[in-house]
Order: sequence, then C-alpha cells, then structure tokens
Amino acid sequence: MRDIFKLLTALCVPLLLSGCLLIPGKFDSKMMLKNDGQYNFFYNGQMQIFSGDDKGFGGQSYTPFDPDSLKCASQIDNETGEVTLLDTEYYGSSDDDSDAPYRYEERECSKEEIAAKRTEHEDRNAQRKKKDDEKAAMMGSMFGGAIPGDDENLKKFAEQLSKYDGWNKVEYVGNNMFEVEYAISGRFDQTFTFPSIPSATMQFPFIQIIRRKGKELEILTPAMAGPGGLFGAMAMKEMGSKEMPDMSPIEGTFVIETDGEVLTNNSADGYVSDGANKIITWKVDASGALGESPRAIIKLSQ
Repeated sequence: MRDIFKLLTALCVPLLLSGCLLIPGKFDSKMMLKNDGQYNFFYNGQMQIFSGDDKGFGGQSYTPFDPDSLKCASQIDNETGEVTLLDTEYYGSSDDDSDAPYRYEERECSKEEIAAKRTEHEDRNAQRKKKDDEKAAMMGSMFGGAIPGDDENLKKFAEQLSKYDGWNKVEYVGNNMFEVEYAISGRFDQTFTFPSIPSATMQFPFIQIIRRKGKELEILTPAMAGPGGLFGAMAMKEMGSKEMPDMSPIEGTFVIETDGEVLTNNSADGYVSDGANKIITWKVDASGALGESPRAIIKLSQ
C-alpha cells in the first residue's frame, strides 16, 4: 500500500506545481462493496478547484492607462543650474537642504512622455494577458475545460459535467466551488476512480480502488484528507509555507460497508459489524487527527 501511496504522490506533484488541484470541500461519501463484485457509491457535498495563483487564471482584469496619474519633475543641478527632465515623481532631498547636489520641481508631463508611458503600460498588459491566456489554456486542458477563476467558464463546465452518468447535481456556487451529488452502481471490474472528469489530462482522485491479483481491492483516497494528508503535506512543502493555503477546509465522513474480508484499514476504531457486513468510518477534518487519507484493503470472494 505504501508503494501505491508514493506513486500517487509523485503523480500529483506536477498538479501542485502548476498551482491548481481539484479537491473536496465539505462532503459525505460512502462506498458499498459486495462479495459478488457489486458496488454502490455516492458522494454528496463540495468540490473545489484550489488555485495558488490569486484564485485562478480566467477572467482577469487589467488596469487601464491613466495619464492623470503620471508624475514628472525637473532635476536641477544646484551648482551648474543644469536641468534634467524626469518622467517620474522623485522623492528626494527637500528644496531647503543646502548641501543637496540637486533640487526637484514638479512639472506637467510632455505629450511625448505620456505617449511613451502609455506604450509601456499597454505592452506590460499585453504580456500579462498572453501569460494568463497560456495558463488558462493549460488549466482548461488539465481540468477538462474548467478554468479556475473564470466564473462564466465554470458555470458552463458544471452544465457539461451534469450530462454524464452519476452526476445528479453539479452547481457552480462561485469562488471556484461546486455543490455536487454523485451516485453510481455497478459491478467492480479492474479500477474505480472518482471523480473522473471527461477530457481532463491530469486527475487527482478523491477515491481510487485498484484490484490486486489475489482478489483484494486496495482503496485509496489521496484528496480526501485534512492537513495531515497527501494534499496538505504537498501544499505546505511546495508552497514553502507552514500555513495551509487559502481554501475551503476538507472535512467530512467517508464510509466503506462490505461483506468481504477487511484485511487492513487505517481508521481510528477499525470496523464494526452489522450482521454479515463490516462498516468502516473515517472522519476527516481540519484538526488533522487522522494524520493521513483513508485507506483499506478488502478481499472479495469474486
């Protein structure tokens, strides 16, 4: 299990370095696994795009050029009287400082100075927009079309995602946050991953189930953890901070119910029996008491 955990860490580092991750917020989730291979899964709650770059890359605004804000001055040599024109306000020695080599007099900016500053400002905005557009395109590719910080784009993303099986509710509520209700049933084959975002080139699983050779199912939840989990550890390390980044807290309850054999699990209290079923419950919150994301290995008869 530790080898799989290390692999997931390595795969998720590029996501964090890009500044964005799709992660849970407040949630309630349950997976039912039957010995005959049937499963039922639901996730109700929040899904958020964590962006480490001022909440996103889309819908950016750029300060327009304001000629009235320009400050120009003349620099006068106190010894020779030579005048040098400056195109920015100078906060230097006061006029009554007799030992100062220069004095400064504020003046109106010339048309040429204003034109030069306008060009400089517009070039700077154009460079920023180009860089932001490139980041937005990259994020859209990674998240299947979702661009962090672009509210109109994220509303359309929610509408598109709701067309797929299992997504009974996908509502964008602002601030890179979605309210979702997801439920699906089926027969377990090889792997299970939630969420699975169409066209996304990189995904950070809330829950992932991988079949092992001995009919065991390895259940991992990389994103479903508080500060002590994978996301929290990577966020603090890669962002060079001892504080968690600005985001809605990851907190909720994850439950596994199965009539299979529970081989291992890292819950605080292990499992409780309910007839033939075993029920494992994890409570994830900002306290970091769990210390890591929920994990378990369960063996089915089929």
